[in-house]
Amino acid sequence: MVNVIIEMMQYTFIRRALIVGMLVSLCAALLGVSLVLKRYSMIGDGLSHVGFGILTVSVVIGWSPMIVSIPVVIIASIILLKIGSNKKINTDSAIALIASSSLAIGVAFTSASNRNEYRCV
Repeated sequence: MVNVIIEMMQYTFIRRALIVGMLVSLCAALLGVSLVLKRYSMIGDGLSHVGFGILTVSVVIGWSPMIVSIPVVIIASIILLKIGSNKKINTDSAIALIASSSLAIGVAFTSASNRNEYRCV
């Protein structure tokens, strides 16, 4: 078992992946504590749903998915931060509302699409 690990570590991409994984885990641990304390624990899930919705809309319309989705997800995160500063609305509730509505928009565009390559059979 140890020989397999030593053999894998001789590849440059494995060493780089291990270093990047350690750095990402360190950043995620530090960022995760502050997000949970500010009640933004579901922001990653909510923004992934926003990303799915806008990717689906942009593919169906024929736009470049990455050029459209990155600014929209950034705008959605700014909107979530603005909603979170309002004391009347719970932050996790706002994230759930935006996530479910953008997921519904993505599913609606997928099912309304006439392209055969996007249909599940």
